[in-house]
Amino acid sequence: MGVIIYPEKLKIGDTVATTAVSMPANEEKIDLALDNLKEIGLKIQETSNVRNFGGIVSSDGKTRADELLELYRDADVKYIIASRGGEFLMEMMPYLHESRDVIKNNPKWFQGYSDPSLINLYITTNFNIATVNFENISEYAMKPRFKNLSDSIAFMFDSNDEYVQDSFDYFQIDEFEEGNLKGYNLTEKNEYESNCGNVSFTGRIIGGCIDVFAQITGTDMDNVSNFVSQFEDEGVIWYIDNCELQPCEFYRRLWQMDQRGYFKNISGLLVGRSFVQKQDNELFSFKDAVERAMNKFNIPIIYNVDIGHVPPQFFIVNGSLATFEYNDGKGRLIQKLV
Repeated sequence: MGVIIYPEKLKIGDTVATTAVSMPANEEKIDLALDNLKEIGLKIQETSNVRNFGGIVSSDGKTRADELLELYRDADVKYIIASRGGEFLMEMMPYLHESRDVIKNNPKWFQGYSDPSLINLYITTNFNIATVNFENISEYAMKPRFKNLSDSIAFMFDSNDEYVQDSFDYFQIDEFEEGNLKGYNLTEKNEYESNCGNVSFTGRIIGGCIDVFAQITGTDMDNVSNFVSQFEDEGVIWYIDNCELQPCEFYRRLWQMDQRGYFKNISGLLVGRSFVQKQDNELFSFKDAVERAMNKFNIPIIYNVDIGHVPPQFFIVNGSLATFEYNDGKGRLIQKLV
């Protein structure tokens, strides 16, 4: 049975660092976000690439890796939050892998989603160190904070070993990085769907943005099959966030993950709301893609979960022992840091 390492939680006065592992920070939001985190008693450290505004990446891949690794070496930094998502985080991954012992020997929390979820997947599946799939740092500019942001801050500080999150009543369909300074624009009624009626299932939870998984699949950075093999007794819950993939490519990625043994010991699948609003193939839907790839496993599949690019989203602790309960269109995610 695998053992998950949970880094130290924060105390008032501790240092949270941010670095631009993909795009630079959101220029409109970054100062507001950092000020809000300072208000709750945190010190802030940022690397030099955070404010390299204007490009599709903050800096070259080696620089991004070096700046992240320096935060891992810095004993004063207790928690790292990615500045923003983006497109080409994979460029830094070979350099990160070359110096992987720095991460392995200095476990600390890393948080991010979208492109940064590739780092989450890499760290948790290679080193059994828990990571957090949740908003990048710019979203902490929101004031007053929505419940999920408040819950994530509570998670950073408290010493609990169990966290319960219930599905939200409504969700936002507007552009996910715009208009959030004063709160989400929650206009759409939120209703989960299940392939098997009301159900509860448990397993070690792992996942992230499926758009970026393929960039390390099959490389020497890919240890996912070995990771999930550790949890034959507990099972594994996968969660999937789809940003830009159309249904046919979505299916290809799920098929590829299956071929690499990612779904060994799977006990259930959580599928987030897709950020792609219009599919390009009338004959093949997102649900068709999931069913074609996953029906052979005969597992519970829950759709439209509060995960990823269509806010609000749960915070998910990769590696934690999770239980998901689905009842009549609503869901509850329970995560235990054991």
